Amino acid sequence: MNLETILGHIKALILIAIPFLLLYALAVKEMRRQKARKAGVEAINRELKSLQEQITLVTTPDVPGRGVAKELGPVTVEGSAGTGFIGIAGKKALIVLMRKARAMGADGIVNFRHQSGAVEAGMIKRQPGIAMLVGTAVKLTDSRMNDPSL
Repeated sequence: MNLETILGHIKALILIAIPFLLLYALAVKEMRRQKARKAGVEAINRELKSLQEQITLVTTPDVPGRGVAKELGPVTVEGSAGTGFIGIAGKKALIVLMRKARAMGADGIVNFRHQSGAVEAGMIKRQPGIAMLVGTAVKLTDSRMNDPSL
């Protein structure tokens, strides 16, 4: 075999190998991206679970079995609304809301609600892609001592 034949075979091998190497590199990159995303989601879920152990979140004005000792004020946070807001963006917004309440000294959030538009003159003005989480930060008592219904 002469040098030109050898170079021709090497050239053919390179032309065949390059697409496979590119596909391999893309597959490795995608696996790393998915692994990083999964780790991020797990970290968000861990933090949310930790905060849920520290602060009670209810949609009603009262927490069952506990009394409200003091209202500390409203807490709100805006977040990106995607399909099913409680996805990653929703969980991040909920974490921020709970952190704000904790920073106020709260151990509960009452009247929690999710708003997907701004109220303007009695009508809902839609803001695509934006959602608000709203509630009232409160300090709770261990029981409802003053409530005769219990």
